[in-house]
Amino acid sequence: MPAADEEEQQFDFGSKKKSKKKKEDKAEMGDGEDEGVGLGGDLVGVDWSRGPVYTYDEMLTRLYKIIEDKNPTLGTKERYVLKPPQTVRVGSKKVAWVNFSELCGMMKRPVEHVVQFVLAEFGTEGSIAGAATTRAEGAGADGQLILKGRYLPKHCESLLRKYIKEYVTCEMCKSANTSLKKDSSTRLFVVECTNCGANRTAASIKSGYHSVTRGDRRAAKQAKG
Repeated sequence: MPAADEEEQQFDFGSKKKSKKKKEDKAEMGDGEDEGVGLGGDLVGVDWSRGPVYTYDEMLTRLYKIIEDKNPTLGTKERYVLKPPQTVRVGSKKVAWVNFSELCGMMKRPVEHVVQFVLAEFGTEGSIAGAATTRAEGAGADGQLILKGRYLPKHCESLLRKYIKEYVTCEMCKSANTSLKKDSSTRLFVVECTNCGANRTAASIKSGYHSVTRGDRRAAKQAKG
């Protein structure tokens, strides 16, 4: 049937030829290997000397030295020093914190804010002696905080440590070179660090434990009666 033969011829794609590309690639790879061996042999023949071997401690020292050279303030830890609180008795029921305004100036914090914190933590009443001591940052040397109650210098010192940790120290770099600003939108205080640029919202001042005295009980009875 000639028609069938013609169809077979039309659809005859011919015999499958083997590609020579693979053989050529293999040959090229073989040539490259030979060249590589030659290069490797040349490299092995080159004279070289072994460099110094550093221990872990030596490498760690070098790393810290590089960090200190690039960032001088990061590698060193600055110590924050304050004068100890000084208190004197005023009568039989009050205590005067003599160098209170001076400590506020050293911490660079508003006197009103520190007074609010002290009164809330001690749960007592008090006021600043002298009109010149009511300025925002630091007051006159004669500024004293008069507290109702009997408080020793060690009580004031522990209170200052708590205040410094919450409202002065930066949580990122532990630096005391910070500023306290009040956000106008949230009305919350924000601690901003001058060294690393970090900022955080400080906790709001909450009233601490307030002991009920004989005068408070007497006033409560009079109010009921």
